[in-house]
Amino acid sequence: MRQTLAAVLATAALAAVTIMLAACTDDPPPNVGALCTAAGSECDDELSCDTTFITGYCTLACVTPGETAECPEGAICDSVSSSTQVTCLKLCDTSADCRADLDCNGVSSSNQKACQPKP
Repeated sequence: MRQTLAAVLATAALAAVTIMLAACTDDPPPNVGALCTAAGSECDDELSCDTTFITGYCTLACVTPGETAECPEGAICDSVSSSTQVTCLKLCDTSADCRADLDCNGVSSSNQKACQPKP
């Protein structure tokens, strides 16, 4: 009986540790697409504030439009409007996934969409 109780307690302790470790690794993706100011303090550490967007846009510079590997989780590289500048944009399925001042539009060289300035 003692061995069985000890085994049950050990199994329960192992399960609790596993759950706590899993919770610690579920960090949210960086806040690409969030509102920001020139100071960029609203953006997560690896991001900067692109003020070419009217209300700012937390982002990261990238090189290859349509690629996600250069961007944080939940973002894709694309040009902004008619600009030649490429930057990481927040992925979306519909405009409801974007801020009110942005639309969910197609991304160059990709079948995905991203939150981009309204025309």
